[in-house]
Amino acid sequence: MKVLFTTEYYSPFTPGGSPWSIRLLAEALAARGHAVTVVTPNYGAASREVIGGVSVVRFPFWRRLPPGPFLATTRDLVSLRFHWRFFRAAAAEAGRWGADVIHAQDKHALVGSFFAARAVRRPVFLTLRDTGLICPIATCLLSHEFVPSDCSATKLQRDCAAFYLDNYIGGGRLRRARIRANLALLYADARFKRALLTRLDGLVSVSRGLLEIYLRSGRGQRERSHVVYSLPPEPRTADPDAVRSVRARYGLEGREAVLYVGKLSPGKGGLVFLQAAGRVAGQRPGTVFLVVGPTHPGPAAPPAEIRWLGALSHEELLSVYAAVEVVVLPSVGPEALSRVPIEAAMASRPTIGARAGGIPEEILDGETGLLVDRNDSEALAQGMLRLLENRELREQLGVQARCFVMKKFDPNAIVGSLVGLYEAARV
Repeated sequence: MKVLFTTEYYSPFTPGGSPWSIRLLAEALAARGHAVTVVTPNYGAASREVIGGVSVVRFPFWRRLPPGPFLATTRDLVSLRFHWRFFRAAAAEAGRWGADVIHAQDKHALVGSFFAARAVRRPVFLTLRDTGLICPIATCLLSHEFVPSDCSATKLQRDCAAFYLDNYIGGGRLRRARIRANLALLYADARFKRALLTRLDGLVSVSRGLLEIYLRSGRGQRERSHVVYSLPPEPRTADPDAVRSVRARYGLEGREAVLYVGKLSPGKGGLVFLQAAGRVAGQRPGTVFLVVGPTHPGPAAPPAEIRWLGALSHEELLSVYAAVEVVVLPSVGPEALSRVPIEAAMASRPTIGARAGGIPEEILDGETGLLVDRNDSEALAQGMLRLLENRELREQLGVQARCFVMKKFDPNAIVGSLVGLYEAARV
């Protein structure tokens, strides 16, 4: 089968876990005999190349980015100019190559991909990886399980934007006004894209939790909606030298370490983590907390020993998992399907996660890790103490987590289910 992926970011441009998930899926399809081409903006790389058996076609783009975790300007990705260029590139490649299906892997690739698929008369799919097609900030989901029925552009500006600006942006009046204007643009763009959701041949979500948020808010058709999980990294044993190097570099010799990956934002549970770390440090002063991500709380840090690792490459992060005892994912907002518990499990490390979004689909409470209520720093602290004080338990959970992930997120089953959706849409 010839599969055309479209995505706003693809290696070597990797701001977040989604580009890694997309690359793993593309290469897994290619490894099983399917021809895969990825169409993506060119932020400053070769216009055509083959990566891991996948053909990558980059169409001309006006923004340049260095390789790594860097984002394009939001306005670039929602402009008519962007949609038009994506449409032209996807339609041209699908027609030239004879693609059997077009699959938009990100929300910003949807518009160009949808109209390209209709132009060449091919089925079109979209993968949901966040709540961005409901609302650009979805702060309501920090306190609600599902989107309130009165969600609107007016409510966004009246009730939600102030919280978002205060907790995520800060800055002066001019900057806040500019952000409000961007939010209005993003909401209008999301509303336009939502009109396409019911016209897709297939709506794919990376977790059941995320899909239910969409369906219960009236976005998408249940009979055409499916869950296809992200692929785990390839099974491998951590390089002992790399692990020793990590432990020596961050002063972990003879110490127990807890790892947090991501921004220290309200949605990611950053404050919950810091509060819990302070509680744990009071009872186990030798504990070290590692934070991988771009955020540093400065003087607001708790009385705990924290190592700020900054943004790491994907390979570096995989070594860090194996160098710690426990991983935490205290998200308050609904995670789609975080790569953190999956990657931790592949390193045989247990994760303590919040009951939010797709996280309960990745962790079996008491069997492969621990689940706690979201926004509960006391429960998170108690979970950390329980595992730090019981080496046998955490090692058992880590081994079981690896087995669970390898079974539930089996690449053959995931790729097979996706190909089955493609074949059914072609009938």
